[in-house]
Amino acid sequence: MQLGQLKVLCAVAEAGSIRGAARKLNLSQPSVTKSLRALEQDLDVMLVNRSSQGIVLTEAGKAVLPRARGIEAELQKAREEVDRLAGRARDSVTVGVASAIGAWLIPPVLARYGRQHANTTVRVVEGTQETLLPMLRDGTLDFAVCLRLEQETTSGFSVRALARFRLTVVGRKGHPLRTARSLKELQAAHWIMTRSRGRGGVLEQAFQAEGLEIPASAAECDSHSIKISTLARSDALGLVGKPMLDEPAVAALLEEIVLSKPFPLLTAGLYTRSDVRLTPAARELAASIATECKKILRLN
Repeated sequence: MQLGQLKVLCAVAEAGSIRGAARKLNLSQPSVTKSLRALEQDLDVMLVNRSSQGIVLTEAGKAVLPRARGIEAELQKAREEVDRLAGRARDSVTVGVASAIGAWLIPPVLARYGRQHANTTVRVVEGTQETLLPMLRDGTLDFAVCLRLEQETTSGFSVRALARFRLTVVGRKGHPLRTARSLKELQAAHWIMTRSRGRGGVLEQAFQAEGLEIPASAAECDSHSIKISTLARSDALGLVGKPMLDEPAVAALLEEIVLSKPFPLLTAGLYTRSDVRLTPAARELAASIATECKKILRLN
């Protein structure tokens, strides 16, 4: 097993085709095919299925891919660390942030961090715990800020609790259900969910606690901006963090539907891999995010 072969596997998985991987790696298609076959022979297993529609990873391929990505990410970090010490290159940090809090947490951090670290490239990935933690595990992210309920496990990660807060129900200004005070009154509404059905999210657990089912029409959306726009243009309902209602752009579009029974507290946590130490640039960005989070929220 060679590093170049693992890089080819990652490129093929990302591009979905031999041609796309070859273009990405600046190699010929026969070279990519040869490297992929050599890796399969070395592991004595098929990693991809080839069809007229492109490349699809086998179960074995899906198992190997996160490891390959992790190795590639660690090598890239090693190169950046050596280049930084030699004064040859810019630092880079990739952070994942829960879509429910990213819109108000990250902008002031980036503005401040950018002024202090002009030579550091920062990439922000928005998502949910289900999408961000696998990326953290395979090294795509340096760290992540995720939301969790207390009973959720954090195996393989170190988690630093930053703050706790509640989500609240919102709808468009003048929503016909704005006077409702219970989930039962809202059960027939069309909901926009952040976490997938069956994943034990806050909304799902709240409905279950009331002996209710989430409406079959509920849509799933990881994007904060799309969620806010959909809520503002329809009679759909969704959950947002209370600090979002202090944002003028959001306050102009949405209003809170105050329920008599509030949703459970969520913990905003800073997630890192237990076996990986953050780079100096990542540590400073993480510290800045932690400070901003505590300014806005509270830790019980």
